[in-house]
Amino acid sequence: MKTLWLLRRRYDAAGGGERFAARLIRALASRGWRVRVVAEEWPETGDERVSVVRVPTRSPAAFARAWIEHLAPAAEGVVFSLERTARQHLYRAGDGVHATWLERRAPSRSRIGRAFASFNPKHRAVLRLERATFDPKNTGRILANSPMVRDEILARFEYPADRIEVVSAGVDLNMFAPCRDDGRRAALRARFGVPREAIAWAFVGSGFARKGLATALRLAAAQRAAPVRLLVLGRGDPGAPRRLAERLGFGERLAFLPEGTPALDVYHAADAFILPTIYDPCSNATLEAAACGLPVITTPSNGATAFVEALLLEDHLVFEEAVERCAPAVRPFDPARVKEEPRARLDERPCWDALLKQIERAES
Repeated sequence: MKTLWLLRRRYDAAGGGERFAARLIRALASRGWRVRVVAEEWPETGDERVSVVRVPTRSPAAFARAWIEHLAPAAEGVVFSLERTARQHLYRAGDGVHATWLERRAPSRSRIGRAFASFNPKHRAVLRLERATFDPKNTGRILANSPMVRDEILARFEYPADRIEVVSAGVDLNMFAPCRDDGRRAALRARFGVPREAIAWAFVGSGFARKGLATALRLAAAQRAAPVRLLVLGRGDPGAPRRLAERLGFGERLAFLPEGTPALDVYHAADAFILPTIYDPCSNATLEAAACGLPVITTPSNGATAFVEALLLEDHLVFEEAVERCAPAVRPFDPARVKEEPRARLDERPCWDALLKQIERAES
């Protein structure tokens, strides 16, 4: 029986990496593979073909060290890592490039904050791990989830371009489809407190500062064509966004939805999707919203822009220009405007075929 070692430190049911890992485990197990998950914590799957190897570590560096020193030497089969570490056949760069993230975040921080980040032991440890991961002696092939991430790797590290494959996660187009049921849409909007004639933008993402919630609030509040409501789904401290909304006179139009609300319900209640992210290797929510036919507002720092049509908020835009750039999204959702050809490009099936092909190639 073929064996895959899957490296992922921790399990978070709401995390994109964990959802990807869970689907990969099911896909490989159904194809006769034995999967060994190496993690600090991971739920049992109930599948005899899947086992969990728990390592008692508490940091990315300690996890990588435990793998390299104690497990990797005896690991037979294909090693597929979702973590920055060394000694793997395949590494999925789903978290992007940490050095780039620090660079993109710097302008929004104070001088003291930037200095602290430079000397922060956690950041320095991640950067060391990153250099080891992108050393071609340590990693056989890299799977980037967007061309943006591939280009960032090539710009910063001496890793062979022909050993990097762009494989996005794709979208289940049967699940994430435009809402053509007026009754469902009306019921969802009523549940979320959106008046029938109002314009609603969906913001779906955890880590409100990195995902740009403050910018989304300002842009929504500044729209002149019609009042815009903002539906927010994700994990983060709502305190600062609520205070900002009150200062903008936007408090009654901002709704933080309960954790566990299906993202699909939010897309089906909304008229557009907004994610002015500072850095996102490839936002799954962006792909899902586009598959649901929503106009997408985001930034070039979102790797998903390679796969969707979007209203882009480039860095050079002054605020008034950014407000104007968003104006086409201030209109009611109409499923008749949805173009099927761009949706078809988001289909997950070719993506998973390409991923499994890379695993089979590594096994041979």
